[in-house]
Amino acid sequence: MIGAYASVAVVCVASVVVGQAILTLAGWRHRDWLAAGVGVAAQLVVAGIAVRLPGHGTAVAVAEGVVIALGVAVLVLGRRDPPPTDVVGGVAAALLALLVASIPFIAAGHMGILGVGLVNDDMANHLLVTSWLDERFSPEPVLIDQGYPLGPHALVAGLSKTVGGNPVDAFAGLTLAIPALTALVAYAALDGLGRIARVLAAAATALPYLVAAYLAQEAFKEPIMALLLLTFALLLPRVRGARGAVPLGVVAAGAVYTYSFPGLAWLAGVVVLLVVARLVSRRSVAGPSAGALVAAGLVAFVLVLPEIGRLVDFADFRALDPDRANEGGLGNLNGHLSPLEAFGVWPTSEFRLSAGAGSLPAIAFYAGAALGLLALALGLPRWVRRHGWAIPAALAAAAALYLVARGWGTVYTSAKALAIASPVIMLVAVGGLLGPEWRAREHPIGRWIAAVFIAGVAVSSFLVLRQAPVGPDDHMDELAEIRPIVEGEKLLFLGRDNFVLWELRGSKPFTHVRNFYDPYFVKPNFEIEDVGFKFDFDSVEADTLARFPYVLTTRAGYASGPSPGYEPIAETESYVLWRQDKPPTGRNPVENDPAPSATLRCTKGEANEEAALMLAKPVLASATSWSSTTVESGSVASIAVDLPPGQWDVSLQYDSTRPVTIAGAGISSTLPGNLDYRGAAPFWPAGRLEAESRGSTFTIEVEEPPLAGRLMGAHSVAHLGALAFTAQGVDVLPGAGAGPAPPRLACGHEADWIAPAR
Repeated sequence: MIGAYASVAVVCVASVVVGQAILTLAGWRHRDWLAAGVGVAAQLVVAGIAVRLPGHGTAVAVAEGVVIALGVAVLVLGRRDPPPTDVVGGVAAALLALLVASIPFIAAGHMGILGVGLVNDDMANHLLVTSWLDERFSPEPVLIDQGYPLGPHALVAGLSKTVGGNPVDAFAGLTLAIPALTALVAYAALDGLGRIARVLAAAATALPYLVAAYLAQEAFKEPIMALLLLTFALLLPRVRGARGAVPLGVVAAGAVYTYSFPGLAWLAGVVVLLVVARLVSRRSVAGPSAGALVAAGLVAFVLVLPEIGRLVDFADFRALDPDRANEGGLGNLNGHLSPLEAFGVWPTSEFRLSAGAGSLPAIAFYAGAALGLLALALGLPRWVRRHGWAIPAALAAAAALYLVARGWGTVYTSAKALAIASPVIMLVAVGGLLGPEWRAREHPIGRWIAAVFIAGVAVSSFLVLRQAPVGPDDHMDELAEIRPIVEGEKLLFLGRDNFVLWELRGSKPFTHVRNFYDPYFVKPNFEIEDVGFKFDFDSVEADTLARFPYVLTTRAGYASGPSPGYEPIAETESYVLWRQDKPPTGRNPVENDPAPSATLRCTKGEANEEAALMLAKPVLASATSWSSTTVESGSVASIAVDLPPGQWDVSLQYDSTRPVTIAGAGISSTLPGNLDYRGAAPFWPAGRLEAESRGSTFTIEVEEPPLAGRLMGAHSVAHLGALAFTAQGVDVLPGAGAGPAPPRLACGHEADWIAPAR
């Protein structure tokens, strides 16, 4: 947690210092919170360039340190003007936005990867790319070759070096810093309001519902683009001359390093619409001259020159092609998001739900959207009269790009466009409603509408942040122990974990179940669509097994074991790493389903086979046998199992936001939180028991959130799969001539696999 909030402090302080220095060099004679947006853009540019230098992440940390030092020097040696008129209010707005953004971590009681398992696992790719930028391991992540914009990733790599943390904490820090910086920029725009109203309006602008929803899945690019769009639009009317246009160029370059060339569409749209407004109104609209715009373009071009090759590569990126993108589904979306969500009042923790699909009736959603539309309709003309056309131009540009994405793009891109537009809508609505034109005594209705609107936005954002899943780190830490052993090797991973490519970075893990985040795939042994998923040594054919010097499995007892020739060389609480000494040629599973074994029915010619015998037939209780397959904190799920007396290893399929405890019939075992994958996944070890009589009942509970989470109404949740029991021990029965035991004794017994006698 220290590393994450240290990263927040570094990003925020550096953004204000560097941004103010750039504004000072551009001729600004006073301090301004707009510096926050300019400064974060400068950091993204510096990081994106410096990460190419020797040292990579260290080079970024050094370069950012140099830039900060230069910024301090400029401010100290430059004009000694007073600070912003309301430092306290600006800091309060930033801290309030930071506090709200921190709700997922407060509710969970720990830092981790946001949105993991249950919402969106894109952070699997982002962490992999960030680590590669610093470590340059092999194989190279696919996003590198595709020209994916790497400014935020490079900045995180530098932050990890600066604060001595890890990429998970540094990414959390960047994600938290963006709302704080957006609140500062909004605070700068909302001058003329009372301090309390200004603080609340700035924080609401930083975290409207859709931005909160994207933050809850640690989607950082859209909040950054919204911040840069607001900063660019607020700068435009105040630019004078070529020198004054430098900050515009810096912000435009920051957009490219964040969003590649599509990021320029929002900024260019603002410029075009503002120019049109000036022509229509015969130049009464404030804005930069043509020369200043050219100067800004030249600054942006020079800063983006190192990225030109990547911009060309990004033109073929899959998400930009509607036909190819839709082939693979809708990303993490069920369909197009309702555009009404962009107005900030959407009272559900699940942003992908349509109106009325949650616990509240549809009228609650439409009433909230109507409130947002009313606030925008009343606030827009008052904003224009007081602040001019720049922010409305940004709103129009964002709306136009949403319509383009909705008509010709993908579900994925149209949702992103909505998220970017949301803070602009919020700023215009609350800024207009709370402006001095509507004094409380003269027009109390405006203040009341604003108060209800901000309250609705706050509740909606709270709902989506309160239940944002924060990834447990137990499995991640265990795989970190295994990583040095397999680094530089290829291995077969007989599990399901969206983050395994990052967790075992430097190796080449192949999977037999194709996932979006697993680029290396082998053919499974069975037609898994017909018989279900299987995660053990019999999941692939012997010839496939022979290709891999290492195999990684869970420690669950309910699994087909290895044939002779495999040695366990590393074990953790949850995993076993096997090394191959002899190729498993000819190994054939007895079973033809997800079970680890079946009754061996011998046929002619199998007398010389060797076989792995189970001591007893495993007992499996299917997922549907639970009293409830979903368990929330405060509730219990139970299951009755016809379990014969004896010693049994217990295995469980599950995912959970927090640890789960299984109890009953001589067992009380706690399993760690597990969000590796939501859906069909492997069994996990759940303890060992001695059953004394036939028939047992078992219960499962999930650990409650910490006190802060409970006070906020957050709850833990676990989803249960099958519960299995396996008798301890497996005997390998040799074939004829390989030992004293007659091979025919295997016939009719429970067996795992057979293979030619060695």
